[in-house]
Amino acid sequence: MKDMAGLIESSISVSIALPHILLILIVEFLKLNPNVHISQYSASSTGMKKQLENVEVDLCISMSPIYGDDIEWMPLLEEEIFLSVPPSHHLAKQKSIALHEAANETFISRTSGYGFRDVTDEYCREAGFEPYTPIELEEAGAILRLVEMGMGVSFTPQLSLLRQSMLKTVQIPITYPNCKRTIGIAWKKTHYLSQAAIDFREFTSGFFKHEVSKYFYL
Repeated sequence: MKDMAGLIESSISVSIALPHILLILIVEFLKLNPNVHISQYSASSTGMKKQLENVEVDLCISMSPIYGDDIEWMPLLEEEIFLSVPPSHHLAKQKSIALHEAANETFISRTSGYGFRDVTDEYCREAGFEPYTPIELEEAGAILRLVEMGMGVSFTPQLSLLRQSMLKTVQIPITYPNCKRTIGIAWKKTHYLSQAAIDFREFTSGFFKHEVSKYFYL
C-alpha cells in the first residue's frame, strides 16, 4: 500500500470546461501514467477562479483567461467558433459569413448561464441583433443533432467537432465579429503541485500543440 506522500505525488485534481476533449485528454495521459489518480470537476471561469483561490483543485482548463494576483494562466489553443447550419440551408454554400447575415435565423443554444452562451449572445449583440432562441439545451451534441434535422442554426466551437463522429452539418467561418476563444490552463502559483499535476500540465500543453488535431477538426 502506498504511503501518504506517494498518494499525494500521484494525485491530480483538475477542473475542465471542455466536455468533448475531457475523456480523450485523460485517457491519453493515463496511458503514459497508469498509476495516477485524477479527480475531475467542472465550473464556469468565475467558479474555476474560486476553485483555485480556495485550493479546491490543482489545475483548471478554461475557455477564457483566468486572472488573479496569485494565478498563472497559460494559453493552449486559439479555437474558432463557427455558425453551424443544415446542409440544405440557404447559407450552407457560403465560404464565410458576417454574423449579421444570420440575424433572422432561429438559433439553438446552450441554456442561459453557460459561459459559452454568454459569449455567443455577446457576438450577436456586437453584430447588431438579439438572437431568437426558442430551443435551449444543456448537451452540445444534441444541439448539433437538431441543426442536422433542420430545426435551426447554432454556434459550434472547433473542439466540439470530433473527426470520428461528424454530423451532417455545415460549419461556416464567421468573418465579423471575431468569433474565437483561447483555451488555457491555470494554476495557483503558491499552491504546491504534485509531480503528477506538473506532468499533467506539461502533457496538456504538448497535447494541444501536437496531438489535438488528430481528434478534432482544427
